[in-house]
Amino acid sequence: MGTKPRGSCVSFLDMAMTPAYALAHVFLPNLLKLKGHAAVVSAIERRDLAYFEPLWAQAHIAHRPHLTSQVRDPYRIATMSLPPPAEMGEAYIAAIVVKAADPAFMRYFTLEHDFVLAKQSNRTLLCEREGQKHNKRGDGPVLTGNPGDDAGAFVDCFMELMIPTKVTRK
Repeated sequence: MGTKPRGSCVSFLDMAMTPAYALAHVFLPNLLKLKGHAAVVSAIERRDLAYFEPLWAQAHIAHRPHLTSQVRDPYRIATMSLPPPAEMGEAYIAAIVVKAADPAFMRYFTLEHDFVLAKQSNRTLLCEREGQKHNKRGDGPVLTGNPGDDAGAFVDCFMELMIPTKVTRK
């Protein structure tokens, strides 16, 4: 009874979720809802690592994140490194964007690991969570291995999505 007939489709809901995937796509978004996005951004701005200990414990992951924050008027931007991804869909970095003048405004981005089968190569993918929806927004930056530089490139990537500075043809 627990097996599927040959040729049937397997849906995403039948697949197991890795702890690292759950961290970026379930636990951190839930923390934003429960504690409030402004509180989480403030903890990142203070570099308060203890604030995030329950998050790592919930995912059963030992991790010391690299936290960065910056202001690009009118936005406050906070980034947090995540454990290095081992599977597709797991994230390298998460970012929270809030507006100081608008307490209801919040955007949540992840920089995810992806594999391009046609090229047999890895790449990064910029994704955004909107409510329960997970949207792929395009290619992410190439990672250098330097957490500060990678966070800066990630911020530049999603800020280009939010406030375009380049002319693109569709």
